[in-house]
Amino acid sequence: MNAKVRMINQMINIIICEDNNIQRKQIETIIMKEINNSEISLRIALSTSSSDEVLKYIITSKDKNFIYFLDVELDVDINGIELATIIRKYDLKGYIIFVTSHPELTLLTFKYKVQAMDYILKFNKKELETRIIDCLRLAYNNFKKINIIEKEYITLDIGSEIVNFNPDEILFFETYKDHKIRLHMFNESIEFYCSLNKIQLLLPEYFYKCHRSYIVNVRNIKSIDKNNLIIYMNNDDKCYISKRYMKGLLKGCLI
Repeated sequence: MNAKVRMINQMINIIICEDNNIQRKQIETIIMKEINNSEISLRIALSTSSSDEVLKYIITSKDKNFIYFLDVELDVDINGIELATIIRKYDLKGYIIFVTSHPELTLLTFKYKVQAMDYILKFNKKELETRIIDCLRLAYNNFKKINIIEKEYITLDIGSEIVNFNPDEILFFETYKDHKIRLHMFNESIEFYCSLNKIQLLLPEYFYKCHRSYIVNVRNIKSIDKNNLIIYMNNDDKCYISKRYMKGLLKGCLI
């Protein structure tokens, strides 16, 4: 699969979920001190005690680069590790760091099959600060390397596999029967269960939702029949556009 090298310089966002106000402030202070001292491109995007706020933020955010600090013993309906399993449905590449007072709970990461960067204990303040800074620096350097040399791709969970797709090979996404998505590419079509709203969060800016049932790759449009509301792709495949989205699509084609 051919891909293009991209050069991007995005801010990396930090999300903190800790239900103890004092401990949450402590984590914020350590992170802000490191940001100010090292002048790295990090920011605390969200600091909260609510797992619902975390999920709402990442689902609706267009940002893709996240580092998570999650309290394992959240005093809510789900614990931090359960929260992490849900986060992974929306963010496959984010760095998750668990913070806890109970080392025995590390076993839960195996039960829930959560891929975590680190598991930091709260009771040693100096160790807490050192480990948080180490995680920030490692995650930042990894993000930076990826953003400079990583081949451009879109990562999609299509059921039994997680697959990387080159955006240039994608024509459009179509809502199909039985809550399925049909991905149209130049040489094949793939069906899987998902929603257009979730997919839209993963796509570059040159993908445009032209209809409630379609997201189209603007760069692969051959022509637009404005009278019949039909989009013809470079391989002569076609999808449809709603009148309400016509202006935005025409503007997008000029990017």
